[in-house]
Amino acid sequence: MSYSIKSQEKIDKNKIKLNVEISSGYFNKSISAAYKNISEKAKIPGFRKGKVPYQIIDMNYGKDYVLTEAANIAISELYPEIIESADLKPIDYPKVDLDGELKQDKPLNFNITLEIEPDAILPDYIGINAEGFPTEVTEEEIDKQVENLRNRFASLNPLDENDSINNMDIVTIDLVGKIDGKDFEGGSANDFVLEVGSGALYKEIEESLIGMKKGEEKTVEVELSKELENKEIAGKKAQFEIKVKEAKRKSLPNLDSEFLKDIGDFETIEDLRKFLKNGIETQKKDYRENKIFSDIVNYLVENSKIEIPQIMIDNEFKELKKDFEQKLDEQRITKEQYLEYFKISENQIDEELKNKAVFNVKEYIIFNTLEKELKDKIEPTQEEIIIEKENILKSAKSEDDKNKLKDYLESPSGNKSVLASTKRKKLIKFLIDNAKIKELSLEDLNKQNEEEISSESSTNTDSLDEEKEKSSNKESSDKDNKLNELDEKAEEMEISEEKSTKNKEKSKHKTKGSSKES
Repeated sequence: MSYSIKSQEKIDKNKIKLNVEISSGYFNKSISAAYKNISEKAKIPGFRKGKVPYQIIDMNYGKDYVLTEAANIAISELYPEIIESADLKPIDYPKVDLDGELKQDKPLNFNITLEIEPDAILPDYIGINAEGFPTEVTEEEIDKQVENLRNRFASLNPLDENDSINNMDIVTIDLVGKIDGKDFEGGSANDFVLEVGSGALYKEIEESLIGMKKGEEKTVEVELSKELENKEIAGKKAQFEIKVKEAKRKSLPNLDSEFLKDIGDFETIEDLRKFLKNGIETQKKDYRENKIFSDIVNYLVENSKIEIPQIMIDNEFKELKKDFEQKLDEQRITKEQYLEYFKISENQIDEELKNKAVFNVKEYIIFNTLEKELKDKIEPTQEEIIIEKENILKSAKSEDDKNKLKDYLESPSGNKSVLASTKRKKLIKFLIDNAKIKELSLEDLNKQNEEEISSESSTNTDSLDEEKEKSSNKESSDKDNKLNELDEKAEEMEISEEKSTKNKEKSKHKTKGSSKES
């Protein structure tokens, strides 16, 4: 073997000292590499770079210099392997000290002192209280999904100047909002596409559209919400000049064979309803499991005792801030625009990111500690690893991608990654299986969702934070139960904007394009 760890001792709470010996054979190879590196860089009269004899290098640089360079090469090359074999997770750069004199044809001895990740002092993790939401699917929920699909695949028929606008008609309007005769920020919009009655704008504006006709104009008075971020206009009365530029009426498709053909391979309506039921049930199960797991994580973070090295928090904060700024860049928003729009300071953002960094680091340390404590219970079997690899391969979009993914999964790093992910999934399952679940009703779920919505603040930077991969490796389920698979079917069919997405795309801009907050 090229090296051996002669001793490993704990010299402080989170500090470890390793005494390591690199074999004479490996050190001699590093000496040759050192001579070669020096030869390629040396400027010695009478010799070309890369062609300087060893003896000349010794005369000009000294043997000790060469040996020191060789030691640096050998230690740098073997350090990752040494740390991995010692099963250590350093949190900062190591301190390396040579142990003894450097000599050719002799082993290289040195000490590595490093700070490692701490362990957490955990509370009892058997029987953690968590809330479980129902997963049963009602006929009403399936009916709603069917209607959603009919609306998504609806055609839009233009209204002429004599047709009055009704509820659920799609209109294109211009809005000009004024307070005391003056325009105000966010009060005007051009070519705003709206489904009447959808609640995208103030109720007074949407109600005033009913009965209007294409080309007509109207002025409506609205009392602005007192909860607006802009306190200069919050609670004031505003006048909105409305002009109807275009109006269209939805024509929903019949539930017939043509409709079933449009949305996928469904022979009967019952086949479609069964598909929708399975999709809703899967999403509810995911949501249930994610909620239980979230309760478990919050409990563990709040009740575990951890002395976190500041460097871990600082590093996580840097990553979160980098992700935040990258998100802004992707959305082509400057930091100044973001701060101005949400009326917050950079210090407020930093404070929230710091709190998130502390939470993330605590969670990371807790789960690493749990993996050590529950090692015997969560160690994956060979069969479980094979199943995990098969599931990963199913995500490949092409045969070429599948072959590349397969090669990676059979590599040392791929096998290590699969082992870690399988182990983490078993840990999560263990915690959930051993949690004390309080079963909640559908009414409890609706009430909690309403409370979450009412407590949300536009200054919350979570919406721009890259969702760091959680221990669960799960995605949050769609609370509105929109079935992604059918959405993809619709996109593949290249449904026109007028049929499916025009209103949604326009309404994305309503926060800036209208006076009402989204």
